[in-house]
Amino acid sequence: MATKKNESVEEEESYDSLHAEEILPELTGMPIEVHIRRHSRFLLFLVFCLYLGWYSFALFLIAWITGVRWAENEGYLQKYNMDLVWGRSFLMWRTDWGKDFIERISQNKPFWRRVGDVWVVTVFIIMILMFSLLLWQATLAWQIPKTSAVSPKMMIGLPGLNPVIPLWYGILALVIAMVVHEFSHGILSRVADVKVKALGLLLFFFPVGAFVEPDEEEMKSMKKWERMRLYAAGPGSNMVVAVVFSFLFSSVMVASLEPAEDGLLLYSVSADYGGAEAGLEPWMLLTAIDEEEVRNTDDWKRVMNDTYAGQNVNVSILNRGVPEIYSVTLSDKGSYYLKYYPDYYESWMSGKGFMGVAAENPKIITDSLANPTENILLYISLPFAKLQPFPEHFTSIYEPAGAIGILPDNIFWILANSFYWIFWLNLMVGLTNALPAVPLDGGFIFADGVTGILDKFKKGMSEQRKEKIVDNLVGILAFTVVFLVVWQLVGPRLVGTDPVILDANINAADTQGWNGDVFEFDASMSNGNFVTYEWDFGDNNTATGEKVSHSWTEGGLYFVVLTAKDSEDRQSVAFEQVSINHFTEGDGSVGGGSDDTVPTTVNPYVKTVSIYINVTGDNGLPIVQSDVTVTINSPSGAVFEQDFSLNNGETQAVSFSTSEGEMVGEWEIFLESNDPASDFTYDYDWYTYYQSNS
Repeated sequence: MATKKNESVEEEESYDSLHAEEILPELTGMPIEVHIRRHSRFLLFLVFCLYLGWYSFALFLIAWITGVRWAENEGYLQKYNMDLVWGRSFLMWRTDWGKDFIERISQNKPFWRRVGDVWVVTVFIIMILMFSLLLWQATLAWQIPKTSAVSPKMMIGLPGLNPVIPLWYGILALVIAMVVHEFSHGILSRVADVKVKALGLLLFFFPVGAFVEPDEEEMKSMKKWERMRLYAAGPGSNMVVAVVFSFLFSSVMVASLEPAEDGLLLYSVSADYGGAEAGLEPWMLLTAIDEEEVRNTDDWKRVMNDTYAGQNVNVSILNRGVPEIYSVTLSDKGSYYLKYYPDYYESWMSGKGFMGVAAENPKIITDSLANPTENILLYISLPFAKLQPFPEHFTSIYEPAGAIGILPDNIFWILANSFYWIFWLNLMVGLTNALPAVPLDGGFIFADGVTGILDKFKKGMSEQRKEKIVDNLVGILAFTVVFLVVWQLVGPRLVGTDPVILDANINAADTQGWNGDVFEFDASMSNGNFVTYEWDFGDNNTATGEKVSHSWTEGGLYFVVLTAKDSEDRQSVAFEQVSINHFTEGDGSVGGGSDDTVPTTVNPYVKTVSIYINVTGDNGLPIVQSDVTVTINSPSGAVFEQDFSLNNGETQAVSFSTSEGEMVGEWEIFLESNDPASDFTYDYDWYTYYQSNS
């Protein structure tokens, strides 16, 4: 989008003209080698696209370039004041439209000169920052995995090509950015009394740039500072527009939003976990779990901490404003953290219910967007978080309040999205054009800046010598900028990190058994130069060493976690699930009129609870019977209750088994003597079977 500004452009056009005379552009009657010479750059780029697998884009290139070159050869482009530039691939259309507007708005020359001064300083600062950023990013190539190199599409800021930029909002914002950029060049041209020969658009199927064409001869005679003002006007005006529309988006549009309902906003849903499998999506509003209201993060933590892995819960959701209920089978929180965030795993997480979603108070989301200075990187990255344009889930949760609330909802959201993309693309255009590389505006500003320094400190140097120094510096810097940009694409692929083979492995002799059994674990089959082995058995017990053993006192499904580290403290985490069935036995006696309780805790992943009790009358009286009540209480209440009348020495066997209902939590056997003469003794065997770890 840079203005056509100096002699290098004129020389390039002269070269193209001579080239056209040497190899005639007709597409018929030409030897094949002339075709190849004439279209060599296009053919090379086409091969590059095919190599990357961009087949659709390659077909588009063939259709576009063949069409426009045919139109040029037939004289149609000249008829409509158009011509081809930049490898005879981009269409440049010149027009006089807009000249009168530029003439009128540039009348207040003192004002525009002061604005231009500010823009020159601003662009110089941005130029330094952007070049430093490119240098810093270049050093990261050695740290980025080769498989994580940035896609070329992400480097192209065009709607329809860049997958992040929405087509219509992108086109609107890009047109505004181009018009603002080039009209600002035109205004500062007229402020310096330089004639504007033409305005126009640069097209590659649709507008990808705009230009203002000042008179080159008059530009040569301009004072350097005035010419620098002219160059800085484009990126400077883009930055002004970006700031204005950032304010409109954040402080006007987003700041007016209020949550329509109480609840938590789901801003992330992990695949392969209960929430995603049930159909939950980002930006839904969660309002309740099992009819228990969830109004804030405290409610969320309290409710989820009372759940366990494998539990089915009913989740109440507002989906695009419509109340819905989703049945979610909770996953294991410990396994999630072990898989994705092993450094943050703690053994208490094992067995806890995990929905696979991240939730936040809706007001916190809008407050952060309404104050971009708090986290500018997050603010700029909204498109990558799929929060721009605002999805329908999001728009159904909020409603505008205050004065802005008079707008119809659809108009409000269209304006909000438009304001954001006008901010975003103007920012990107301004930052890009500030880079010190010709033909970008920053390159011309840098050239004039260096010339000014030489004029001041090397007054005895000839003009030819100064010009040569400036040309060399500008050329080197332009090449450096292009290299640094391309390096972001190819650098990680060439010098990026290869994956370090660190693969911790657990070899377990057995993964199922009973409490008290001794289990052996061996890490000697791990792949990597490990020097330490740390084990966590999920029951608050740990060990170190390549081979360890452990036994569990309580039943459950446990994660045995191995953290193996090499000499550079790089680590690999492996885990193995171990299913421990629980057996306990005991006996006791109950005096007349008294009672006794046998409590136990049943952990998540329980499969079956089986209890066997023998109750024996023991009052010592041959005629009087003992009146006994045996009750078994589960987390959902009493599941077994029976009365017995036992003679002295008579034994009654009780058996109970269940695999249904609410079984996770506190259980107890309650044994009660119903009168003073009803002494008895008892013994019991309690078996709790847990799910297999397979």
